[in-house]
Amino acid sequence: MNTSLHSSKSLTNVMLLVLLALVPGTAAYAWLISPMVFINIIFCILIASTTEAVCMRLRDRSVAVALRDGSIVLAATLLALAVPPQLPFWQLGLGAVAMVVLGKQIYGGLGQNLFNPAMVGFAFLMVSFPQTMTIWIDNLQQSVSMGQLLQAKLFVQTNIPWDSITQATPLESIRLASQYSAGQPVALTQTALNQQLINSPWPIINFGFLAGGLWLLYKRVITWHIPVSIITTLFLLHGLLTLTSSQPQISAMFAVVSGATMLGAFFIATDPVTAATSNIGRIIYGIGIGSLTFVVREWGGYPEGFAFAVLLMNMCVPLIDSTLNRHA
Repeated sequence: MNTSLHSSKSLTNVMLLVLLALVPGTAAYAWLISPMVFINIIFCILIASTTEAVCMRLRDRSVAVALRDGSIVLAATLLALAVPPQLPFWQLGLGAVAMVVLGKQIYGGLGQNLFNPAMVGFAFLMVSFPQTMTIWIDNLQQSVSMGQLLQAKLFVQTNIPWDSITQATPLESIRLASQYSAGQPVALTQTALNQQLINSPWPIINFGFLAGGLWLLYKRVITWHIPVSIITTLFLLHGLLTLTSSQPQISAMFAVVSGATMLGAFFIATDPVTAATSNIGRIIYGIGIGSLTFVVREWGGYPEGFAFAVLLMNMCVPLIDSTLNRHA
């Protein structure tokens, strides 16, 4: 997002607009995956706000000022949206603490951080708890009550048949399905792979976040450079792979409405503190994120690479900005 476009608006108002833009995608997530996402958001906000308050008190800074701007609420909401809904509370809490301490306060607080805080928390959880972070509830197949999920998240014994109601993300399932087995291609055509994605809830969820992102563009909270460059890069690379690969691949169109594409492109990568500052720099930054996301998706050890792509490009921002400034 570009807060410089809002000289008449406070940072709090900008954060509120972004939170409102998350509503369509979050509502679709709660409807199609699990309403547990609302519990996760509230829990993550409470842990992150408490950690922020403790850090500010230890630094002898104003707690009220730090919490009033809404930045930690937005970061906590993004982290909660990025993790599986059944992630145990203690793991989500650790991720929220890591997000605040390692992603924000260790650099000096708001405006000083090098890395996107929400993605720091997500990466911490992904490398620490890869099993629970890559298994998602499939509520489209079986009904699981909120009470059962709450018990499971608290590590209370339940009768939930986890093996039958959970699945890898569609991206991981599709990648595995398109691989060769014993020298022979798995019997799934490109049409079948596309149908597998269509039958998943993620296209609808991504369209919800796309609608919110377009509203942010309309309200001039963000500019088009980063989201358009990310989505275009992913579309072109997946399209090229589809044309050249000997294995079945999902189409480029379906690739950009899967995974974390829309949430990441419009709400995460556009963070004004950690993104490039010039328009050309933002396009370069977005192309880098799209390219790295594609590489991790296709050849990395994780089904989705957006968080790692953002963090790697965060490190490149000073070089991008300084290089462009020298040649300006």
